[in-house]
Amino acid sequence: MQSVAVQHPHLLIWRDPPAWPFLWRGLLPLVALALTASFAAGPVARNWIEGAVQRETREQLDAAGFGWVGLSVSGQNLTLSGEEPAPGSGERAIAVAKAARCATWIGRRACAVSVAGRFTSPAPPASAAAAPPQTAAQACERSLAGVLAGGQIEFASGSAAIDARSGPLLDRLAQEAGSCPGTLRIEGHTDPVGRSAFNRRLSQARAAAVRDALIARGVPAERLRARGFAARRPIADNTTESGRARNRRIEFHVVSAE
Repeated sequence: MQSVAVQHPHLLIWRDPPAWPFLWRGLLPLVALALTASFAAGPVARNWIEGAVQRETREQLDAAGFGWVGLSVSGQNLTLSGEEPAPGSGERAIAVAKAARCATWIGRRACAVSVAGRFTSPAPPASAAAAPPQTAAQACERSLAGVLAGGQIEFASGSAAIDARSGPLLDRLAQEAGSCPGTLRIEGHTDPVGRSAFNRRLSQARAAAVRDALIARGVPAERLRARGFAARRPIADNTTESGRARNRRIEFHVVSAE
């Protein structure tokens, strides 16, 4: 009698031990990745990002004196709006918004991907005669700003030492400051490169160095104050070298016109 081996069909697809417990455990990383991607693309993550961008940008605009600016956020796209109190105010507000930094997993990075402005200009006066006359303080600030428009005071890199080539510029500033009313505040400003504490000290030291230079040229010491603002008041985009160069500056403002 001849024997015949019979192979049951189910034994062809069943293993000992079975593969399924190992298979589902191997799929766990893929499931976790899918859940993470779903969260990142979902409304919860979008609202979290928008909230952080709105909060950080609003705080930095207010700190720079742009409380009048309206802020609309869509993802990481910002739209600024409002009535400009003075020509160019909108451009400065956009520069501050572009320079705003938000906390991320890899450090502080730019809050916004894009910044747009929708500003309106203040209504012109009914006639030129209705416009208020320019005060002596305003005339002084405009005169000093005009002198600085021809060239900024140069300092050694990372230092408050004034470059000797700025001597003629300081002479003209001293002459203009001597005819200004009251007290002048000399402001030092930096770009955001480097540590914040270092930039604060540097901006204060540079403002103080300019004050000393003007005193040496005959401007009474009691009429001059010095204050450093570090990188808190940018007037240009800090993401470009030309913008950072504009933000490293000295400004003059009349704080008392007695």
